[in-house]
Amino acid sequence: MAEAVGWGRAVMQECHPGYSDHSSSLNNLTISLEDRFEQRGVLSGLDEAINFHRVALALCPPGHSNRSISPNSLAVISLNRSN
Repeated sequence: MAEAVGWGRAVMQECHPGYSDHSSSLNNLTISLEDRFEQRGVLSGLDEAINFHRVALALCPPGHSNRSISPNSLAVISLNRSN
């Protein structure tokens, strides 16, 4: 799991501003962070995933094909965070 998070972070460092799949890359990283939380209980990963989903949401204007992913994921992570 740590390797998946590491690769996700590496991809994010390579994404230039305006990269068309930036929001998708952020969402993929958040999945790894959520999985790490479920497997190891690393709570900071959920906080980081929430922040990345907020950034991904800001990158997707209304009408963008990925716009619905982040709000839904934010809701699920927030529920997990509060439990």
